[in-house]
Amino acid sequence: MGERQLGAAPERIVIEGRTHLRWRLGDVPGRVLVLGHHDTVWPIGSLRSHPFSVRDGVLRGPGSFDMKAGLVMALHALAALGDATGVSLLVTGDEEVGSPSSRRLIEEESRGRAAAFILEAAGEGGALKLARKGVSHYAVKVTGRAAHAGLEHGSTLKASLQFHGARLFFAYSFGYTNDIRPINTVCLVFAVIILRKYSLGD
Repeated sequence: MGERQLGAAPERIVIEGRTHLRWRLGDVPGRVLVLGHHDTVWPIGSLRSHPFSVRDGVLRGPGSFDMKAGLVMALHALAALGDATGVSLLVTGDEEVGSPSSRRLIEEESRGRAAAFILEAAGEGGALKLARKGVSHYAVKVTGRAAHAGLEHGSTLKASLQFHGARLFFAYSFGYTNDIRPINTVCLVFAVIILRKYSLGD
């Protein structure tokens, strides 16, 4: 479909066993990047229980919303331009797992661009998506402090409590409020006290 709409075959880039597709349209330096992905969170074999279909103008099947719909929009939008010189379309194959093999490719392709568009399908009620959250990876080292349970229980610092406190602290900080239940709210206060009094490495 991409070749038919854009009049050119994509460059196939295989990194760590993952295939990424790239179209660089025209012969001038790229000004705009359109970014998407062809992988999906659905496990292999899902087509048996959720077969691909088009009924009453509605496409159904694994990955049709995220983000085959966005890829169709991208291809038709670029084709409608008539002259898409200076536009690159990059379709990665590992977005759902954090883009481990395509991250550097995305960074290189987006460098120096005036704009980048990620054509996610519409939100509820057809809402236009103007921004998306990113992904962060953290390594948190938690060390407790041993003390005699009977004589010096006030001096002990349990690593498990520190870790639980840190988890709630990060969940709250990044807006995952569904993780903050009433019982966890008390733990969160406790976590803030711990994190203020002790560094995570102490």
